[in-house]
Amino acid sequence: MTNEPEEIICRTTPWYKKRRLLMVAMLLGFSAYFFYDWKIGYPKQQQEYNAYWPVYQELSVKNKDDKGWLAKAKDNGWPESPKEKDWNYKLKEQFIWGVGTGLAGLGMLIAFLRNKDRVLLANATSLTTPDGVTIPFASVSKIDKRKWDNKALAYLWWKDGEVTKKAVIDDLVFDGAGKVLDRLMSQFHGELIDLERTPAAETTPESASPPPTA
Repeated sequence: MTNEPEEIICRTTPWYKKRRLLMVAMLLGFSAYFFYDWKIGYPKQQQEYNAYWPVYQELSVKNKDDKGWLAKAKDNGWPESPKEKDWNYKLKEQFIWGVGTGLAGLGMLIAFLRNKDRVLLANATSLTTPDGVTIPFASVSKIDKRKWDNKALAYLWWKDGEVTKKAVIDDLVFDGAGKVLDRLMSQFHGELIDLERTPAAETTPESASPPPTA
């Protein structure tokens, strides 16, 4: 019978999954919006522009008949102070944004599908990263915990032969990663970087009593 501690298995958190899926939905939604403007919205606006721009140029710019133009614009629902537009550029811009956000969304979706079932593991003497790299606790030379309290992130440096490598323990992404860090810390004898914590000043009877009144 052995007294070895149980293996710690940390799976991706619901927070991580929801956040990633929300970002995927936002990017693909933006892509659909840009493609809609490229294919339907902007061509429709361009048709309207082609209807009123020559009239505006003729009445307001050439003949200086601002009243005539304003009356015409009001009757047709045209803008009172139209601006010249480069529709080729605007259409190209929407297409580029549509492709860019679409590719970003698909890339993030593929990454999510690949990573959602990954796990962070730890046994009695080592941890295994989500990428499958096993790190013996004895090889860890430095741990940075400055972001642990606020962002649940800890960075560690370890020796792989003669090469120093860096790994991350992320408790927001992997549920229970704090247990892995605790197990590592229980066997750690290297350099620890952490926030300086100022202990609260002790209250003495003298300091607690109010000042005497005159």
